[in-house]
Amino acid sequence: MQKTYWWRIGLLVASLVILLGSYIGQCDYKIVKCFGGNSIPITRTVVHFSFAIFAISIFLFFTNNNVFLKWLRFSIVWVSFSIFIISATPEYRHGLFNIDPEKELVSIWLSLLFVIISLGIFVWSWVKKAK
Repeated sequence: MQKTYWWRIGLLVASLVILLGSYIGQCDYKIVKCFGGNSIPITRTVVHFSFAIFAISIFLFFTNNNVFLKWLRFSIVWVSFSIFIISATPEYRHGLFNIDPEKELVSIWLSLLFVIISLGIFVWSWVKKAK
């Protein structure tokens, strides 16, 4: 096995641990209790990124080392940027029209954008390699 495969396996395992441990574990191991709104707000924001990394880590096993290292650099910058943005957003909506974003909504949008950009990196490198 190459050295980067261990990073790929580590990302897959880490995202599963975060999904199962911090999200379901805080809800007394009953997922229905978490969906009812009884979970801790930080776990609701972290679970979106761990699900996004889990979804992307499946594709990482089919990429070569150069693409993986480019994606890893991108993901480190993106997660750092996302932590800053999510920390700066208010926890709850307020205002007259309730149009202010809350932490969970910002986490969902940033996770979705992370998946789209990551898939774009994979497709772009595949097209570039095919030429």
